[in-house]
Amino acid sequence: MNSKQGVRTYSRHYTAGLYTPGTVMLQPAGYVRGLASELSKQGVRIFENSPVTGFESSGDGWRVRTPRGAVSTAKLIIAANGHLESFGFAEGRLMQLFLYASMTEELDAEAIRKLGGKPRWGITPSDPMGTTMRRIDTAQGGNRIVTRTCATLKPGMNPTAADVARAASVHRRKFDQRFPQLAGMKQEFQWAGHLCLSLNGVAVMREIERNVFSACVQNGLGLTHGTLTGIGAAELACGEDSDITQHFTAEAEPKPLPPQPFATIGANAFLRWKEWRASDE
Repeated sequence: MNSKQGVRTYSRHYTAGLYTPGTVMLQPAGYVRGLASELSKQGVRIFENSPVTGFESSGDGWRVRTPRGAVSTAKLIIAANGHLESFGFAEGRLMQLFLYASMTEELDAEAIRKLGGKPRWGITPSDPMGTTMRRIDTAQGGNRIVTRTCATLKPGMNPTAADVARAASVHRRKFDQRFPQLAGMKQEFQWAGHLCLSLNGVAVMREIERNVFSACVQNGLGLTHGTLTGIGAAELACGEDSDITQHFTAEAEPKPLPPQPFATIGANAFLRWKEWRASDE
């Protein structure tokens, strides 16, 4: 994009940007559901509504508990990102971060005419605390615009309604600033998304108990780190050695975080300051 009128977005807020050839815009939920569908065709059983509440050693293997039953297995892979801490591992070492987003209602014909530009695009700020904007089309869930900014540290992994409401207010202001021709448009959906980071930027991909393998702590790079740690954990479980397993098993442990409540107070104050510094980006 390099135009005073922003030929891709038709927003005068943007005057220039860097385009990376060969990249694609991925719809994460669509990707995961497509992957699950293909795995199911190959005989993999998926229990989407059976959360694991705990597990314990049972004979030579492990007994995995869910609210309505249990499963016994010889080997276990935990691929739950920040919820690794919920099972008693890396406690006090993981930063549970939540990012916030809002999505407009479906754009009608008049709104699409006023908006102009291309039917699908994405803008990622150079500052991590800037504002990410996405326009999606029918194939991705309707003609809508997604605004993403604001972040909070939540050690309990439970953002509040007030957290979401505060972020949604910022999103409305950012949206109106970028698209005054659609100012006041209803933001139909608001939500928080969970990230897990370590202070020293390391993942936890190793055998953490006998025949229990971790593929966790994605450090905000879910598609790449999540895929690689998942491959690595599967290889370890199968007794395989590779460049991936060697890379992650050589990493240090996540560094301990400062004691509470200082970690949360300090981190959230820092995030608010970074948000202020990012300003209009």
